[in-house]
Amino acid sequence: MIVGRLVRSGFPVIALGTKSAGLAALGEETGCRTLVLDITDASASQAVLAGLDVGVLIHGAGLLGPQVALYDTSDELASKLVSTNILGTVNVLRALVPPMLQRDRGTIVLLGSICATAPGTGPALYSATKAAMHSMAANLRYDLRGSRLRVGEILLGRVRTGIHEQLASGEDLYSGFECVMPEDVAETVLHMLETPPSVSLGTIEMMPTRQVVGGAHFSKG
Repeated sequence: MIVGRLVRSGFPVIALGTKSAGLAALGEETGCRTLVLDITDASASQAVLAGLDVGVLIHGAGLLGPQVALYDTSDELASKLVSTNILGTVNVLRALVPPMLQRDRGTIVLLGSICATAPGTGPALYSATKAAMHSMAANLRYDLRGSRLRVGEILLGRVRTGIHEQLASGEDLYSGFECVMPEDVAETVLHMLETPPSVSLGTIEMMPTRQVVGGAHFSKG
């Protein structure tokens, strides 16, 4: 949805992913350019991305995984979450930020989650990886002080993308709920890109109107 919206607004878009068939369909549908890349591979990320002339980075790659407690998280799941959500983000930023900084222009938008700041809103390790992204965004913004690069982050609530099926909770998390829709996220990303170059929208919390976080649990014992 973001790709299509940006293409319609005149942005030349390069879409990355690991599934070649899905990328081919996206390219045919939107007219974007596509590249197959596993961002967990640091060397491949550097080889594929470092030479691109990119003025905008929208980074939303990530895994959610099942709803399990931190102490019940398997070795395999832990490795996948950390490799994709944290190291994958680092690999993309290491490849694309230096050329942006050399040109002294660019906008980076990281698609995060409310799980980064609100306990109990998602699986524990997934939430920790999104907290890492939240910290990366803030520190990247600081590291780029004095430049014309902008770093934005959207902390998303429940968006109706289908990713919540990974929770394997057996709950229907969409029917009857007024979720944020993918097109809403796309419009917000476009707004962040179209603000004047002297304006940076740092952190946006984007939630369904009727989804709230907070409160406290106090159990007797």
